[in-house]
Amino acid sequence: MNPMIEKMTSRHAIRRFQNRQVEEEALQEILTAGLYAPSAGNNQYSRIVVCQDPEVNLKLGKLSRYMQFKGQDPAKTAHSISADQPSIQDDFTILDGFYGAPTVLTIFTRSGQYAHDDAAMIAENVMLAAHFLGVASCYIGRTGEVFATEYGVEKRREWGVPEDMVPVCNVLLGYREGSEPHAKPRKEGRILRVRKGAPWPNPSAENI
Repeated sequence: MNPMIEKMTSRHAIRRFQNRQVEEEALQEILTAGLYAPSAGNNQYSRIVVCQDPEVNLKLGKLSRYMQFKGQDPAKTAHSISADQPSIQDDFTILDGFYGAPTVLTIFTRSGQYAHDDAAMIAENVMLAAHFLGVASCYIGRTGEVFATEYGVEKRREWGVPEDMVPVCNVLLGYREGSEPHAKPRKEGRILRVRKGAPWPNPSAENI
């Protein structure tokens, strides 16, 4: 297997972080990777807000957790995510939806048809670059709801994010606390191959 692809297969979502900040040189390289992500029509109309303020991250993280359950009993709505790296759906005592990560990225893109596509491209580049540099990461959704709150609106204004941009996702960055998670096997049947001239469905459509 190509060494880069092999490295990609060893990336994991991390939710237990050491109490130390991401090294600046590594962070700059990770952010550069994010800036070079593809965007629809090469619009490059996005913002990556890098927040390293523990108080702000904690407040936003608590809002993120709230948006997951919205006042409902987690025991009745949650489903298991990871035993190695527990999420707020595994451990209901975790109140910070950002898991104490020292660096939290919020990705804003232009609103419209390709908003989530552009943000996902940035996030993927960021997470892979982080992994290559020995920095742990985790993708977090619920961002739109968090920044629709009074506190979220206040923060994005303070940060100077243009009004026509939408908050799509967060990426947590830091150094992993504890041992590396166990690799989970890939589910079968997720690749369907269609060959020219063969009817569908047919034996030539490989279900791998």
